[in-house]
Amino acid sequence: MANLVKETPTGEIQILVVDAGADLLEAIPAALRHHQLRVDYATGVEASLQRLRSGPVDLVIADIDTPDVADVALLRALRSELPGVKVIVISSGRDQGIVAALLRQRAYSVMIRPVSKVRLLDAIESAIRVSSWEDDIELLSGVSDWFQIRIACKLQAAERAAQLFHEVPPDLDESELDQFATAFRELLMNAIEHGGRSDPQMSIFVNFIRTSVALVLYIRDPGPGFSMGSLSHAAVSNPDGGLAHAEVREQLGIRPGGFGILMAKNMVDDLIYSERGNEVILIKYRKAAK
Repeated sequence: MANLVKETPTGEIQILVVDAGADLLEAIPAALRHHQLRVDYATGVEASLQRLRSGPVDLVIADIDTPDVADVALLRALRSELPGVKVIVISSGRDQGIVAALLRQRAYSVMIRPVSKVRLLDAIESAIRVSSWEDDIELLSGVSDWFQIRIACKLQAAERAAQLFHEVPPDLDESELDQFATAFRELLMNAIEHGGRSDPQMSIFVNFIRTSVALVLYIRDPGPGFSMGSLSHAAVSNPDGGLAHAEVREQLGIRPGGFGILMAKNMVDDLIYSERGNEVILIKYRKAAK
């Protein structure tokens, strides 16, 4: 069947919201107040499919209000009949298993309640902007203590992965979670841009491991690696906090930046690169274990 997700002639954003709870009804207009949009609402699988068959839809936002990992019937039905439709799922399931179950049904993004209006807006804008996405993220392991995904070397895939990181409960308070997620995003971007050369045929492998004393992120890229001594274009090479790396980047014709590794290093408890340099581990110790 043809993909019904496409740009509309007027530029109006067509969104279908399915089985919306009260919080979602409030969050969607607030998140999209700066956009021209049309929001249709449906209840149940059949009504949702009828609306999708009746005309183009840019995005489906489905409220799957359950902690039960087996209850993904709505997403399964949408995916079976309309495989190209992007679906952002809102769920109250605080179990990591629900995220894994929804990713296996090829959800574009998953958000666990309470709904963050800022992250919801980011997810919606990403879904509307992105065209080719189906093979960007693949779940390899979804058990509670070992979450592993393969990410295509595309910046849009990195943004989706960073959004998903917020929804895998890491036992951190909000500020610590934001820092850990930012560190992950920065190093994932580095891995895609420098290790994978933004080649969508190449992949990054990410493991999120939960132990009794720490939360561990492991990132491996397909590149040849690097040594810290060769990073004159990065801020981490300036231990005194200077900006010498900015001059090097300008001379090399590299875009402004270079703060990723230094920023990540300051946001986690340990950051360790392998000898080759194409693997990195980020560690955040649990408070009780410090």
